[in-house]
Amino acid sequence: IKNSQTEFKFDKSNFVILPFNKDWHSIFKNVKQTELTQLELIEIENILKIAIKENNKRQKVNLKKQNKEYPKNKWKKTGFELNLEGKKRQYAPVINEKGEKEIWINFFCDYWEEIDWKKEIVNVLDGGNCYFTIKINLTNKSYFELRINGYA
Repeated sequence: IKNSQTEFKFDKSNFVILPFNKDWHSIFKNVKQTELTQLELIEIENILKIAIKENNKRQKVNLKKQNKEYPKNKWKKTGFELNLEGKKRQYAPVINEKGEKEIWINFFCDYWEEIDWKKEIVNVLDGGNCYFTIKINLTNKSYFELRINGYA
């Protein structure tokens, strides 16, 4: 992946790098906490852009299929299209059992004042594409477990 930028410029009021908590066993198992460098943040951003592009391409295919199967009930969107704009982010970087650096990223539009999102994971059920998570493996430059919330 070619770096399209040389500096990670992101408003610190919109993202936080959280130290991994062993209680987050549903996110990662058997990992060690680690840090992220400026260069790694750029790399993550580039991988995220690819993941979003690939997801949205799949959503177009799903939309076409839906509208072909149900011509009387055409949709304009699937509701699972993603964008990175206007989201807050929580990064949890770790080293996995194989010694590879992985990052879990939590994206969300809104949070509740009683949660300090700079210290605690924001966990929301439903909410659709306003809330999604993804894991990135920086060692092999890939992403996996892209999970988009459903709608109630």
